[in-house]
Amino acid sequence: MIGRVVSVKMTHSASVLIEGKKTHHLYKKSFVWSKKYLADDPIGVKPGDIVEVIKTKPISKRKHWLITNVVGSDFVAIAQEHLKEEAEEAIEEVMPVEEEESSEVSLQSSEKTEKIEDKEEVKEKKPRKRKEKSES
Repeated sequence: MIGRVVSVKMTHSASVLIEGKKTHHLYKKSFVWSKKYLADDPIGVKPGDIVEVIKTKPISKRKHWLITNVVGSDFVAIAQEHLKEEAEEAIEEVMPVEEEESSEVSLQSSEKTEKIEDKEEVKEKKPRKRKEKSES
């Protein structure tokens, strides 16, 4: 089984989180399940490492798993970089970079803002007068 190291605060032990996806047999809804196991750590892993664990004879009261090898490291950072690259590629496909048009558009938009500012200068807000209450 492959899981992510969550904690290495114990000597020669690591807490490994195994995650999976299941589908409910009646409602057909998929959901994520997770389970933490205490595993023996002869390698010396770090939090965030992706490791392979196997079931072994009981080493202690709660420790029945052994870390065999490190598959990857810091899966979260790797996944974020991968998603960022995919997003940049998708943006480039949808919005190709055209330098000539962008300069024309910026000139047109700056002219429009100047016109709007001129109109705002002409329209000055008059202060409101409050109605006095008459005593009746």
